[in-house]
Amino acid sequence: MKHLLAILFFVGVAASASAQEQFYKVVKEYFRVNPFAGRFSAFVNAVKTDPELKITDDTEKTDTSLFNIQGDYKTFNPFAIRARRVEMLLGEKELVIRQRNQVLDTFVFYQITGFFDSTVQTAKAVQKEYKRICKKIKRDLPQGEEILLTQVKGIRNGALTNLTSRGSASPPISIGWYLKNDGELALLVALRMNYINNRAVPRGGYFSLRQYMNWFTLPAD
Repeated sequence: MKHLLAILFFVGVAASASAQEQFYKVVKEYFRVNPFAGRFSAFVNAVKTDPELKITDDTEKTDTSLFNIQGDYKTFNPFAIRARRVEMLLGEKELVIRQRNQVLDTFVFYQITGFFDSTVQTAKAVQKEYKRICKKIKRDLPQGEEILLTQVKGIRNGALTNLTSRGSASPPISIGWYLKNDGELALLVALRMNYINNRAVPRGGYFSLRQYMNWFTLPAD
């Protein structure tokens, strides 16, 4: 899993804001707590206090560490396939954008992963669901790059698609699936966000300049 997360954190594709309906529909459909529905602080609190979520890791933000929340949902499963476990990960990540002076870019990573029984039929269903989600998102974010995961150590088959808009330096959403050598079969949806004035915004220039300015003028409290 760590190998796949490393790809998600640091692989980006260079690709004007368009209609945003499908993007938000997918976010609302696949994430139990919608980060774009209100204030960012309220969103984080809703995740942490969700009675449906069994938290396995809760690291507070300090001067030397970034916040991280991880857990398993008890019954929530947004995927069309029955999952035996659904995992949620929310946390801040750092990306080195300039090695020489160690310039870091911090963003928020929000991922949901479904784990399934490893059968031939289920693997086909997972791939079908993966393609269906990608197709929906591409209506809003037409620039996408599919990366085959067969070269990743421990993964037998799988793919990851980063979806973004033209001119964007970072994809706000990625869809992926993989089958590991040990039989672990998973499907995931991952968001990358920043927060402006206590509001979450999709990463990667998905919004127009006017929309960003509107967020800056909103009250923080």
